[in-house]
Amino acid sequence: MDFNFTKGEWAGAMALAALILSSYLIYYLYDGKKKTPYDFSAFEAEVAAFEAEQQRLADSADAARAQGRTYPYRSYAHGDTTPRNRKYEKKPLYEIVRLDLNRCDTDAIKTVPQFGSKRAAKLVEYRDKLGGFYSFEQLKEVYVLQSIDTALLHKYFFLRAGDVRKININTATYKELIQHPYFDAYLTKTILAYREKHGAIRSLAELQEITHAYPELMERLKHYVVF
Repeated sequence: MDFNFTKGEWAGAMALAALILSSYLIYYLYDGKKKTPYDFSAFEAEVAAFEAEQQRLADSADAARAQGRTYPYRSYAHGDTTPRNRKYEKKPLYEIVRLDLNRCDTDAIKTVPQFGSKRAAKLVEYRDKLGGFYSFEQLKEVYVLQSIDTALLHKYFFLRAGDVRKININTATYKELIQHPYFDAYLTKTILAYREKHGAIRSLAELQEITHAYPELMERLKHYVVF
């Protein structure tokens, strides 16, 4: 039989025949293979071992709690008698070094929390005018320092008793007295006028009688004057 096919028709027919043949081969070869089931025995053994280990740990924890021990715990080297249930105190990251409030400079003060350059400068300025602090409460007399908690000052500073510069009330000049924060113009002029007319002032009681200073001011002045 003579088939008058073109080259393109022959190529298509051959491709179709090849496709049909390959389909039959795949079907018979795949269907003829025996399917082998997947072996899960190894995986099941691992699961069983894991469950057994978890149960062992749980039993150990129960036994440790029954004996009053913490769990888990670390083992110690030979000779280490530290009890396993010892509670350790948390140590600070660094040790606080308290500053001498009457001697520290502005650079040291700026290392203290809540103290910047302005507050440090004002503290030193007022300290120099006073001749030193005798109490932490005196810092409240400076506006920019009023909001600082006294407990914080005690934590980072210390004061030495009597570590202040004294003023001789009988020899100090007007300039020396008026520069001190606790002496105003009236108080200073009254002292100088009394000295010129009556001589030396001998005590705090006499100073209070001369100037009529209120008790709170006399309580402050007693730390800074000598007679």
